[in-house]
Amino acid sequence: MKLRFLWVGETKDPLFSRVEERYFKRVRQYFPIEKAMVPDLKKSNPHQQKAQLVREARQIEKKLPKKTYSIILDDEGKEFTSPELASFLETLMNRGVPEVTFVVGGHLGVHETIRKSADQKISLTKMTLPHELARVVLLEQIYRAVTIIKGLPYHK
Repeated sequence: MKLRFLWVGETKDPLFSRVEERYFKRVRQYFPIEKAMVPDLKKSNPHQQKAQLVREARQIEKKLPKKTYSIILDDEGKEFTSPELASFLETLMNRGVPEVTFVVGGHLGVHETIRKSADQKISLTKMTLPHELARVVLLEQIYRAVTIIKGLPYHK
């Protein structure tokens, strides 16, 4: 199963970039990975935020393959324990799902059209996280899930 990660906006903080790359490298040992990014279309005028989300949604739709299983990080999504996430991913693998795309929005989240089209919405926590930190937490949890699936000692 191929794992795709679609971010809104670049990871600007070098610390987060290094940690992201560390986990990409670890997960890549077990699954093919692809990372894509759509520009973060920040506008200083708060009245333009809806228009910004619409423009970002169009960019996400262009980069989101039609036949992928899409998982959106969303504060109203399902929360998993690490073993539950591993079981969920293993179920997708056993069903023969060829590709899973994780979408992490920017500072405004993602537009409702993207949220509604998602196959699954997950939440990392009920707390609000900066999107760069959410990416790192997601990647670490994916790696943890992989080690649980493979029976490796990392989770212990």
